[in-house]
Amino acid sequence: MDCKKPIACTVEQERSRLRQLIMRERDSLSPEEREQRSKQIAERLLTDPLVKRHQTFFIYCSYRSEVATNDLIKGFLQAEKIVAVPLCLPEQAGMQAVTITDATRDLCCGYRSIPEPIPSIARKQTLTPSQIDVAIIPGVVFDRSGHRLGYGGGYYDRFLGGLAPQAVRIGLAFSCQLVHLLPALPHDIPMDVVITEEELLRWPRLEKVLNSSVQ
Repeated sequence: MDCKKPIACTVEQERSRLRQLIMRERDSLSPEEREQRSKQIAERLLTDPLVKRHQTFFIYCSYRSEVATNDLIKGFLQAEKIVAVPLCLPEQAGMQAVTITDATRDLCCGYRSIPEPIPSIARKQTLTPSQIDVAIIPGVVFDRSGHRLGYGGGYYDRFLGGLAPQAVRIGLAFSCQLVHLLPALPHDIPMDVVITEEELLRWPRLEKVLNSSVQ
């Protein structure tokens, strides 16, 4: 008898249950609450020493009820950082990092209505993943051990694990998205930092990444 199959199904069922539950909680926040909490999260990150220390940032473009990243993108650009955002490649189940200089002018409605670089920018401003210092990514659920549960497509896990393993990984979430323990799978890429409107969590891998970046 194959004992692994029912165990795997149980884990996937729990992950699916958590994903649906937390999505409902996140969606239930009012636009005003999301805006205020997103500003608190942005301020917490922009004033963190990590930002001063690094130059090249890969950051998601928020949509629907995600933690808004507009203020963060503007803050990085004003600080003269190199800012890249994802361009989804659904036919490859992957993504590219594309640099932008103006969040209003350089973005348009893209895959699944997620803001993405306009075609003329995407064709000529692709960033090599190995150049990324810090990756700021979305998620549905995070836990206090650094695990992340996304939307199920695996885009960020493949990109960070295979193409940009050197990047410091920062997850942004509202406090309602943070649970004590998330059932993780081997392919899940753990976070180095998770920031909510209430706290900033760090894990041991962060120091190893930072130390290797200065050697």
